[in-house]
Amino acid sequence: MTEDKPPLSALPEYNMPNFLNLFLPYNIIPLIIYSLIFRLARQYVKTNFWLKFEGFKRYRLQNLTICWAHAVVVGLGDLILMFTHPHEIFHEVIEWYDPIAAQLPLISVAYFFQDAIDMLMYEWSSYTLELLLHHFVTCAALVCPGVTGRFTLAAGWALLMEVNSIFLHARTILQICGLNTQFPGVFRVVVYSNIISFFFFRIISQLLWTHWAIYNVPGLHWYFVMIGLLGPIVFGCINGLLFMRLLAADGFLPENLRARFAVTRDNKNEEKEKK
Repeated sequence: MTEDKPPLSALPEYNMPNFLNLFLPYNIIPLIIYSLIFRLARQYVKTNFWLKFEGFKRYRLQNLTICWAHAVVVGLGDLILMFTHPHEIFHEVIEWYDPIAAQLPLISVAYFFQDAIDMLMYEWSSYTLELLLHHFVTCAALVCPGVTGRFTLAAGWALLMEVNSIFLHARTILQICGLNTQFPGVFRVVVYSNIISFFFFRIISQLLWTHWAIYNVPGLHWYFVMIGLLGPIVFGCINGLLFMRLLAADGFLPENLRARFAVTRDNKNEEKEKK
């Protein structure tokens, strides 16, 4: 006898996700633990790192140190996950699930929650709103594996951007603390690594995901359609603006375009502190 398959309407991807599932033990306990780890890590960094700097510059360096640590853990973990499942990442994106792999999006949800709190405590600007939008959209997607038991590899595609974040945050740290001028050779390696990894892990990976989503997401519940198809549009805008800012800051754009895309976040906050 063959086992009867459940009707499509009974599958999680065809129904509104039950966000109360986040409070189930296998979700809420890891989320609490990861949140505490990030909170303790932030406190440790604030007590022991970048103490020779003052004000907003110290906050930025300490915040970016945690950002970089998150990117290393999640980015490398996700890269291993994707490379060890070459068939599943294209053909079992919805169905494939592993409780260990599902920890990666939970780690990131805890990180983004703590990072949002940290930002709101120290800074309120257009950049804060931009990052809060990024964090909200990201978490809306990353909770899907936990609440449905599906979409682990969909989250894997999204988390590939953290591979680039390793170099992105390292570049900013070197620039803010002044090591870019002390070690220009190292800084140029980081700059080029950032541009190259940005292209592969924020642009190419999202194009591959979008191609998959166009053919596989329509017909699912509207929430997953929104995440799968509108998510790449939002991140395309965010990443496009970020890429132009990086190209401008690192001298890859013509002079007339650099001023248009130049980032003045750190300079503006330092000027406020001096007044």
